Amino acid sequence: MKTFFFFLGKFLCCGGLLLSSCTCRPPQDSVAKSLESAPLFPDYEDGTHIPCNIAPLNFRLPDTVKTAWLEIRSSSAQKAFKTDKNVVFPLRFWKRLTAAARERQDTVRLCITVRGISGNYTSYPPLRWIVCPEPIDPYLTYRLLPSVEGAYSVGKGGYNVMELRERHLEDFGERVLLSNENMRRNCFNCHTSPAGNPDKMLVHLRRPSEGSLFFEGENVSKKVPPALEKAGLELPDSLRMPLSFVYPAWHPKEEWIALSTNMIGINGYTPQHQYVDILDSACNIVLYNTRTDQIVLDRALWTADYEETWPAWSPDGKWLYFCRAPKTSPDTVARYPEIGERVRHIRFDLCRIAFDASTGTFADSVQTLLYAAPGCSYSMPRVRPDGKGVLLCRALFNSIPYHALGDLLYLRTEGLEKQDSASDGSENPADILNSEESESWHDWSGNGAWVVFGSKRQNGHYELPYIAYFDGEHFGKPFLLPQKNGNFYHANLRLFNLPTFARAASPVCPRLAAEGKDLPAQEIELRLGAK
Repeated sequence: MKTFFFFLGKFLCCGGLLLSSCTCRPPQDSVAKSLESAPLFPDYEDGTHIPCNIAPLNFRLPDTVKTAWLEIRSSSAQKAFKTDKNVVFPLRFWKRLTAAARERQDTVRLCITVRGISGNYTSYPPLRWIVCPEPIDPYLTYRLLPSVEGAYSVGKGGYNVMELRERHLEDFGERVLLSNENMRRNCFNCHTSPAGNPDKMLVHLRRPSEGSLFFEGENVSKKVPPALEKAGLELPDSLRMPLSFVYPAWHPKEEWIALSTNMIGINGYTPQHQYVDILDSACNIVLYNTRTDQIVLDRALWTADYEETWPAWSPDGKWLYFCRAPKTSPDTVARYPEIGERVRHIRFDLCRIAFDASTGTFADSVQTLLYAAPGCSYSMPRVRPDGKGVLLCRALFNSIPYHALGDLLYLRTEGLEKQDSASDGSENPADILNSEESESWHDWSGNGAWVVFGSKRQNGHYELPYIAYFDGEHFGKPFLLPQKNGNFYHANLRLFNLPTFARAASPVCPRLAAEGKDLPAQEIELRLGAK
């Protein structure tokens, strides 16, 4: 028994990862006061707004730190700690610390003093984290995969490990929903659910075994659109292209799904972090009726003159936002035979079209909200849940904003159709979210108070999830998704792709997905719109 308590005492006295309560203080007469912010990673900056229900903001101090003393307090809890360079706040204490913020805005104040390996003591200015009463949706779903350069194994003809994971944002719980390890290395495309409802989800399977998995509760089916020739539709050759569900958007009533059918090529990467050969060579938008199991090719969105992609519904379901660009002319192809050069001259406008959910029909005309310009192409519109604004990507060219200069742009929807362009240097409330690297793949929380997006700001290669507050007018400073171990992102070698919020846990699991992949594909009926 004595031996047990001896080793237990040794364990508790070690620096370890968990903070230990401590009444001792560093010698005050030997402490140098720094004017610079504490060098913590992730860099949870002073003045950052965080949700009242977010997991602890654990972090790591530099390797030169031997011991750290922390004093942390809010209006509902306070404590002093002594730890090493890995700072981990106990979950139960963190919940007490942020408890008052569930009723009103509160502030967490953190003071840090460190002793370096050289023996010197340094204290840093206090950090203030503003805790907001608006909760964040409790779950986040994302694809976890290698960077684009390493995603595809040419020799094996299949993809490396690719997973769809679900993270509980109120703690550090994480589980795998889909994994291509038990799907014969199949690549699967962007996942989507209706307005954060995890009971329904659509995932498109790319080669091999193309088709789309529809999850509803614990049921799964695999569906595929028929070839246009097989459907017997009378269409000109310019409108005959392979159909595959790529970028879906669920209508708020869940009866309709707008889907873009894209042919995408990935052929190159430059040292400047620009994927110059990712090209939407052909794309249009179709409408899928989940009740009648029909695909409708509406002539307003299935055109010979334009490429249409990135559908997104307004919260009231009366508008479909999307991006479109003129078809590449034969003269442009002749002038720029190399895809890497040609793609630099393709730019997409931001558009929308009215929709009548009772009849499942679109209006005859399309509204162009923002015209593309040299060095300015739009993609990925996401309308805020209150319908008052839209967050989208603005990049140099093309419709896939992996470029180093791809940024997020926020626009108020009121009077948007009267604007000519947002590339003229006008105020962009989302500027605080942007960096010198790519920002994209964004999503709104259900209450519209939080946005999550992917950013490559850490190293230009790996896309990581950032969260930011929005008060209806201004965004707060973005912060990196907290992890249990502050050293997590230093050791991470996979990117977080397409982070999306969910208000509950998903019923999907790897077994269900593997069973769905092996199901025979059900062909969906295809028809032309009435116009």
